[in-house]
Amino acid sequence: MIIGLSDRMRRKPADWRGEFERACGALGLEARSVPVDHQGWMEAVRAVDAFVWRPTMGDPSEMAEIRTKIPLIEAMGIPCFPNSLMLWLYDDKIRETFFLKAHGHPVPETFVSFSEEESRSYLEGAAYPLIAKTHMGASASGVVRLDGRAQALRLLEGVFRRESLWERALGRFHYLPRLAKGDFLLARKYRYQNACPRYSYLQEFIRTDSDWRITTLGTDLVSVFVRRNRPHDFRASGSGLWEMVEPADLPAEACDLALEISRRHGFTSMAYDFMKGPKGWVIGEISMTFVLNEVYTRTLFRRTPGGYVKEAPVPIGVMHLSALLEAREAGTAIPRWPMA
Repeated sequence: MIIGLSDRMRRKPADWRGEFERACGALGLEARSVPVDHQGWMEAVRAVDAFVWRPTMGDPSEMAEIRTKIPLIEAMGIPCFPNSLMLWLYDDKIRETFFLKAHGHPVPETFVSFSEEESRSYLEGAAYPLIAKTHMGASASGVVRLDGRAQALRLLEGVFRRESLWERALGRFHYLPRLAKGDFLLARKYRYQNACPRYSYLQEFIRTDSDWRITTLGTDLVSVFVRRNRPHDFRASGSGLWEMVEPADLPAEACDLALEISRRHGFTSMAYDFMKGPKGWVIGEISMTFVLNEVYTRTLFRRTPGGYVKEAPVPIGVMHLSALLEAREAGTAIPRWPMA
């Protein structure tokens, strides 16, 4: 079997390309480079049985490219990691929240609106503190606590700020004449300078000193550990303060739910951030990929009829590829998209 590996993974800070090449060797698979940036990428990808392209967080150019090409590769009948639904959800908290709520999966009480008027009205009767989030970002970047209405209104004023008179004049008398003359580089820049949408994303504050990172890797394997909050902070994401747990300490209900969500929606791998709220377990965020860190290899548990049992360490690339091939054999690797 031939596993296509995107050549763009060669340019990563972390050695994901090497990780997947070693995984192919361990599983007895042929690894073949696919030049996704080149004109002939379609012909190259047709020669493989499965395709892997681990994107770079925070690279909008690569994300636009991978979100364009992965659905086409799936249309050729080639399973991909990540698949198109995993990509659509990746690094977008608004999409994650809408998706989880639409399917009845538990999330914190969350208000999402693209209307300034509705957002201001919501703040009148909101219970504080609130957590405000940007729709993109990792390691708790773009996550702030709002302790009162005045602070929240100041944030809204910045989000929904109107274009100034100077900015309107600049656009009309400086940019538009140059655009009319066919300024190629300016057209690229000007078209996307306001690409970030204006919205409010406000979530209930769940008072806790940690969360549970539960990552599914196939149909019955999970990585589970506790993430403690940063010192004197309410945020656990990106803290690097990990605590290992034993099978007897596992939140089996949350682990079962994570596996069920991944099975239902065809996620070959997915990291879930679980918290215990007043109404039970809720999912703060999800991510189809995570850092290349051995913490995920040393915190493995397998679900059995008798409960969860601890597993010996497995390389991350091997887990990703094994889950992809398992889904390929089951015929679930290409997702029913988007609301099935």
